[in-house]
Amino acid sequence: MYKYQAFGMRIASDVRLDELSLADDTGAPADLHIRRTKLDYSIPELGAAQPSMVSDDPLGVVMIWPGAAAVRVVGPSLVEIDTFPGVPEKYLAFPLLGPVMGWVLHVKQLFVLHASAVVHRGKSIGFMGDKGAGKSTTAAAFLSDGAQILTDDLLAFETDNPTGPRILPAFAQVKLNETSAREVAVHGAEPLPLIMEGFEKRQFRLPSMHHQPADCDVLIVLERGLEAPSIELLDHLSALKALMRFSYNVRFSELPVVFQERERCFRQAAFLAQKVRVACLKVPNDITRLPETVEFVQSQLQAGFQ
Repeated sequence: MYKYQAFGMRIASDVRLDELSLADDTGAPADLHIRRTKLDYSIPELGAAQPSMVSDDPLGVVMIWPGAAAVRVVGPSLVEIDTFPGVPEKYLAFPLLGPVMGWVLHVKQLFVLHASAVVHRGKSIGFMGDKGAGKSTTAAAFLSDGAQILTDDLLAFETDNPTGPRILPAFAQVKLNETSAREVAVHGAEPLPLIMEGFEKRQFRLPSMHHQPADCDVLIVLERGLEAPSIELLDHLSALKALMRFSYNVRFSELPVVFQERERCFRQAAFLAQKVRVACLKVPNDITRLPETVEFVQSQLQAGFQ
């Protein structure tokens, strides 16, 4: 049994997850258990089918990855996993720390964005955007300037505090493609083996992270193409639309509406749009100009976006 911590939870896992930080208090009860078991689902071979979700299991939502595993999220405190014969254990972190964790956080009533976030010079900054917009790469550029990672991929907010939402720190890792890893040097980052041959991004283990929950100073929607960086604060309605668009819950649209809790997610997004500045940042396509973007964003934060 391995004991970790992430997203404000103590995690007890039968699966080794080197991406996670070890638990500080290994004797404390776990908030989430990841248990190996036998599930009554056939796991196709890799390439024989697409990943799928099952919503009519009486015990919870089931996610199936060909060639890897079937995973049942029984609730906010229990995940069961049945693995494909002979699958390397390192493959299991991809579903467990991605969609499975995203669903666990959703079930725990958190608001989850598909985004990255860092703490840079005392300011917490989140990065949203379409696939290829450069969320992880932009976060890495801030890391190379001394920032600490809060999360990469799953940005989870507590929204039950009336004073404002708080980001729950994830784990000390960032995923970068070959070009980004070559052009954006993050001091002390340790490249890990590719999840599987041909996978688009490689995971990099970071030497440290920001471990405490953090207020959010700004959420940034990334767009690329200009010669010089520019930023524009979004009005409340535009901010709300962006938060709903980039919410991780969108990935579960194939599930019945009752599972998606859209009303609750909308209320949380509206609260976030009211309490946190949301801006659109347009940045140069040239990756070598990312340091310029880092300084530009920091100057705008200091000036209050005036």
